[in-house]
Amino acid sequence: MTSASTTTSTIYSATETPSSTDTGTIVTTIASVSAPLITNTIVASSSISETIDTNTLTTDVTLSTTTSTVSTSSTESSSSSSSSSETTDSSSASIDVNLYTTTSSALTISVPTDSTTQTTESSIYTTTSSVSSTVSGTSDSSTASIDVSLYTTTSAASSSSTSESSSSGTSSSVISSSSSTSGYTGDLFSVIDTAAPPSVFPRENLYLSLTDGVSNGDTPYETNKFYTNMMLDDQDDFVFVYPYAVWWLKDTYYGLGISHTTYSDYVFTYDDDSTTASSYSNPLDVESLVLSADSFDSSVTLDLTEMEHMSVLATLSESSSTTNFIDFPLVQGMGFVTGVYNGGLTPIINSAVGFSVITQEESDALASGILKYRATLYNEVDWLIYVTLPDGYTTSDFSFTTESSYELKGSASIDGLIIQVAVAPDSTQEAYYDEAAGMYPTAANVSGTVTDSTSAVYSLSYTTSGKSYSGSTMVFALAHHVDSLSSTTADLATGISLYSTTKGKMYGYLTTELIMEETLETDIQFLPWVANMTSDLSYTADQLQLIAAAANSELSVDIATTVASLDSNYYSGKVIDKYAYILLTVSEIIGSEDVTKQTLSAMKDAFAPFLNNTQYYPLMYDTLYKGVTSTASQSGDTDLDFGSGYYNDHHFHYGYFVHAAAIVGYVDAKYNGTWAEENKDWVNSLIRDVANPSSDDTYFPISRMFDWFHGHSWAAGLFSAADGKNEESSSEDYNFAYGMKLWGKVIGDNSMESRGDLMLAVMKRAMNKYFLYSDDNDVEPSPIIPNKVSGILFDNMIEHTTYFGSNTEYIQGIHMLPITPVSSLIRGAEFVKQEWDEVIASIIDSVDSGWTGILRLNEALYDATTSYSFFSSDNFTSTYLDDGQSLTWCLAFSAGIMNST
Repeated sequence: MTSASTTTSTIYSATETPSSTDTGTIVTTIASVSAPLITNTIVASSSISETIDTNTLTTDVTLSTTTSTVSTSSTESSSSSSSSSETTDSSSASIDVNLYTTTSSALTISVPTDSTTQTTESSIYTTTSSVSSTVSGTSDSSTASIDVSLYTTTSAASSSSTSESSSSGTSSSVISSSSSTSGYTGDLFSVIDTAAPPSVFPRENLYLSLTDGVSNGDTPYETNKFYTNMMLDDQDDFVFVYPYAVWWLKDTYYGLGISHTTYSDYVFTYDDDSTTASSYSNPLDVESLVLSADSFDSSVTLDLTEMEHMSVLATLSESSSTTNFIDFPLVQGMGFVTGVYNGGLTPIINSAVGFSVITQEESDALASGILKYRATLYNEVDWLIYVTLPDGYTTSDFSFTTESSYELKGSASIDGLIIQVAVAPDSTQEAYYDEAAGMYPTAANVSGTVTDSTSAVYSLSYTTSGKSYSGSTMVFALAHHVDSLSSTTADLATGISLYSTTKGKMYGYLTTELIMEETLETDIQFLPWVANMTSDLSYTADQLQLIAAAANSELSVDIATTVASLDSNYYSGKVIDKYAYILLTVSEIIGSEDVTKQTLSAMKDAFAPFLNNTQYYPLMYDTLYKGVTSTASQSGDTDLDFGSGYYNDHHFHYGYFVHAAAIVGYVDAKYNGTWAEENKDWVNSLIRDVANPSSDDTYFPISRMFDWFHGHSWAAGLFSAADGKNEESSSEDYNFAYGMKLWGKVIGDNSMESRGDLMLAVMKRAMNKYFLYSDDNDVEPSPIIPNKVSGILFDNMIEHTTYFGSNTEYIQGIHMLPITPVSSLIRGAEFVKQEWDEVIASIIDSVDSGWTGILRLNEALYDATTSYSFFSSDNFTSTYLDDGQSLTWCLAFSAGIMNST
């Protein structure tokens, strides 16, 4: 920083506080929490388990943990008798499985099957009673059966023993889950495709018309970014650019309202006598400053153009005028709020708080042609005001005068005049603003590269206009950026900090680029994984038997019919992914090739209606905003399919399908299948809609859902809300990135795979600061830390609740589901234990619903032994399972982690 000298001259000083009769008023209205527009994508506890209209899902899965006893004299081959047979619905197949062999003698356990049973569905059978090495059950010769040897032990069972052999309980099957071997070095943001989405998606305009003045030409519209409020309805809800909030003012003052709040402004809400806050928010409508013009009135219009994923150009114009307007480039992280005056407008700056003192200052750190003012408001907050004159003018050609305690008026109308405002920092840091004044960002873009699949560098690069003393502008970074900044960027720190509305302090850098570095975790693949694994994934014989028994029950349904019967793409996605995890378990952990093939075939059948776009709510390609979205709201009902027609929750919905497709493609390729290649365009269309990485793809906006500035996605779509964008389920957010990563691996798109890894690395940082609260969290305010999770994170508020209820299990569980191999990356063992001890332990015994299984499988992230004990208990029932959760996966995940940590 240049050592700057300054001089000041007071041009206005109020002698007393303005009276209530003055034309301006201090507006300090606190926004009340209204009912949300969109219901969440999870139903309440009373209906969390599957309520599909089919008898195949009502079977209760109850397993015994009694182990097999090997005996040469036993004639019993099942828990009831040697002649009993396992029955399923008449459409289900019964597949004979030989579960257990030893190195001394093979035990063939077969299930007698009625000759009328059709072999159309997969089923795995295991027994938990004593079996005979000399007796084999037989099936009718007309019934197809599969006899599979799943695992062997290293010790022989005694032919005369009547007690449990060591081989049945202590031997293990070891499964190595290799990391990515691509060793990819290259662009992290390579285009996925530039071709039109498949024709199976009909072309239609979305039911929601564009608001007058909103135009992006042929460029796809960003439907889920910080400026959505300016695109919709009356266009006057708040836009949270961070660190400032801005909005279009249409009454009393006419222009762009500007507000900044700090910790002392936070409003906390407490339930009963609790010392833990259930929410906190920021006051709205505090018009600290308003950039306006003397001719602006109620006829002013707002246009939005140049809508990109981190920026937008907002333009306020005199009615019917094409020459008199103010351009406001709004860019995430911008250090100044900037207005560029065009035509014959005379600048006005208003303040509803009121000006106490106005001084003009000089600094030798200012570029030529820049004036500097300091405005002290009646709330004792200082704002810096910089005026940059265009070439051909000198600083003597313009000045501000005070018209009242609420208004500064420019002395002249100058085409191309730039006014910039910022909250003043400590006086020792002020020269940094002086050095940055005159330059402002107009857009920002993300780019990045990876080396050997693990070392990633990504940057937020700002396009700028104007000129400054330093040749740079002021950019504010969030806490998760700061932790990963490159040394080059870190050296540009100014020491200036400003509070954001819901993400703690932001930090100022004199730069035009934020460069971050991440180490990517490539060990996370398809199979169970936690960060503290000390050995390869492994399972004992008893565990494999229980997993097989669960799969036997859960595969006894018609998967395609089950999935197709659901009335939401969200529900269908959850359930098809549930069966994909069972397919993965049968293929990779149980190792039954024949059952794998039959389940794989069933999964392909389940995908068929979606690939043919004949599901309950078909998808379409929206030719207006440009994206693949649900047809549910084409009649105008925005609540259907959870609002996904208006681009709500796309990452939640599509993430399940993408992950399920990755498993099907992965398993299919083992048998030289081409399913992934044949259906790549369909799956890629979902990914392109949510997370298109490149402007070369002109059919979708860049990164519709994931916000590269905030480090997580937003879920609200084309719905306005005074508190800004929001996200509830952090776990379904990273579930999409995980699925995308695996799909990239399956189709050989190295850039996509590594980009998924980068998104996960960024979310690990961001979510553990803004969504998940370890005891040592120093970003969010201390009164909410005991909640352990955010609940719903808005731009302007954090509320510890959900859209579907305030039960503790709902609020905590929505940040857990689904529990997958990537969960441990985000939800570390230390945090999970803290959350369990401080919040969940006191309520777990009273939770009796599908949330029980979610909480208990999450427990495996720090205590897999207790988790496995729950799922393998004699008392377990399927009512504990969420509709997207299978006992097969719960056992496979918890047992595998228990044995490997």
